[in-house]
Amino acid sequence: MEIAGKGAVVSGGGSGIGRAAVLALVERGARVVVADVDEDAGRQTVDLAAKKGGTAVFARCDVTKTQDLAGAFACAVEHFGRLHIAFNNAGIGGEDLFADAPGNWARIIDIDLTAVIDATRLAVREMKRAGHGGVIINTASLIGLGPMASAPVYAAAKAGVVNFSRSLAYLAEACNIRVNAICPELVDTPMALGLGEERLKELRRAGAILRPEDIAAGVVELIEDDSRAGAVLRITVRGGREYVTT
Repeated sequence: MEIAGKGAVVSGGGSGIGRAAVLALVERGARVVVADVDEDAGRQTVDLAAKKGGTAVFARCDVTKTQDLAGAFACAVEHFGRLHIAFNNAGIGGEDLFADAPGNWARIIDIDLTAVIDATRLAVREMKRAGHGGVIINTASLIGLGPMASAPVYAAAKAGVVNFSRSLAYLAEACNIRVNAICPELVDTPMALGLGEERLKELRRAGAILRPEDIAAGVVELIEDDSRAGAVLRITVRGGREYVTT
């Protein structure tokens, strides 16, 4: 799909991967709804997009609320005429040794999996209604491709995103809607701050952590490559971008 002139929604667009994706899309001529629960961060992204000569608007969105997700997609239709691209990126991390303490494991499922399913459902509904097809990209994680003892619920949620997205490959033929997943290794975003600033500095010096722009490049690739449906794009520091085939 050609990106120029298309209407898009990016959840978690206020920072990190989401912000990088918004800027990459507007640079290529897309018009973007920046959907984020953090209004200040979201509006900062809108301002950055404007400085690049792009078009972006902010929509406050708590992805655990169906009405907020629906409102973000409606915002794209209202401002840009149609919704062509949905990047369901908002998520949280953190350890969740739920066997030892209740922790926040239910919230991890709500945001990292249930909200992605709900957003995909709503985006498909709107794209089918308009009849023009589209592209939906869901943010999973490298952890979604294997176990993680320190965060089993996070691993389960991201594995769910991977297989959910794969399972919707049939939509490409049924209604010209391509659903794909992206699986990045550790990325230098606010979520990575839990590692501590000194550890982050070490990783940066060693070139052992991805930049948000690396993931945004993968998002662009998945949008532009019309052959990709139900695809899983793994992005790592050493391996770069490669598709998972098993």
